Amino acid sequence: MEEGKHPAMKKIKLLIAIINRGKGEAVVGILRESGVTFNMIAPADCASGSDIMGVLGLSNQERDMILSVITEDKVSVVMQKLLYKLDLDKPGNGLAFTIPITGVSGPKALRYMSGIFE
Repeated sequence: MEEGKHPAMKKIKLLIAIINRGKGEAVVGILRESGVTFNMIAPADCASGSDIMGVLGLSNQERDMILSVITEDKVSVVMQKLLYKLDLDKPGNGLAFTIPITGVSGPKALRYMSGIFE
């Protein structure tokens, strides 16, 4: 690659996974093996009413919330891995979804979040 040139930036998304407390490291392990390097685990407590908890299939109030930045091309593979390895298709095991990130302040921050290290 020529000096001063950078690979084309891919669109990125924020992946949010809410999973049973203590399983956040398992999620991050799956993400890392898929090349997703920008991950954060935070403890979370469900604050919604029991009606919403029932609809979502959540019974335990204590959760881990994992925030990850993922390139758009990896989303479907990573979501399939999370679904099957963590049984997210069964009620009460958690959920995962993505939302688009439309702006990042600075090209170095974008490269870091996308996993492109200099």
